[in-house]
Amino acid sequence: MRRGGGETGGKAVAVARRGVLRGLAALAPLALAACGFRPIYGPAAANEPAIADELAAIRVGLIADRFGQVLRRTLQQRLAAASGHATKAARWDLVVTPSFSAEGLGIQPDGAATRVRYIATANWTLLRLTPRETVANGFERAIDAFNIQPSQYFAADMSREAMERRLAEVLATEVVQRVALNFRGLQDGVAPRLIEPVPQAAPSDPSIIRPPGAIIPGQSLGEQGGLSGGIGPAGAVR
Repeated sequence: MRRGGGETGGKAVAVARRGVLRGLAALAPLALAACGFRPIYGPAAANEPAIADELAAIRVGLIADRFGQVLRRTLQQRLAAASGHATKAARWDLVVTPSFSAEGLGIQPDGAATRVRYIATANWTLLRLTPRETVANGFERAIDAFNIQPSQYFAADMSREAMERRLAEVLATEVVQRVALNFRGLQDGVAPRLIEPVPQAAPSDPSIIRPPGAIIPGQSLGEQGGLSGGIGPAGAVR
């Protein structure tokens, strides 16, 4: 009887605890809103329809190479999720130039690496379609690695492809977040500045894997400011 009574009391405590946690979870958004917190993007972007509309109107340019195709598809998915899967006429071009640097780790006596670490960088530029002008740019970086098993080439290829997908997801998420922040800044009247892109290594450098022909076009800057105009003269963030 005691055992049964103890189990019943424990269940009652667990139910009460779950009720308290649900109540705290329901109050959390209200507390964040009271502190001035605003989500960058996502389902709650409906509270900022101007930013969601702009994200829905972004067209992602073609990106060369297999990794570029994966990154472009992931960017499109992130933008669709950020805008609530709305369909808008294109008003913006997003140009992304990814590059890799690779480093062998766990070097064995024969010089073979047992692990490879990749540093992926994505220079991005947001351009207005009409008039054609650059309104924001930046770069994002992600680091990942995969193991190389002796004489298991298929397994190594699969590990590398999985790593590239992870890198694409991280870069795409960071780029969309940064673009959303730039839209918010334009909406709030903040004067953004252009950022110098990360220099691309020479094609002869064997440590760099770069999609050929992927360059960021240099475009003139607008002078009006805001979402309907440009962002003003260029400035370099050093």
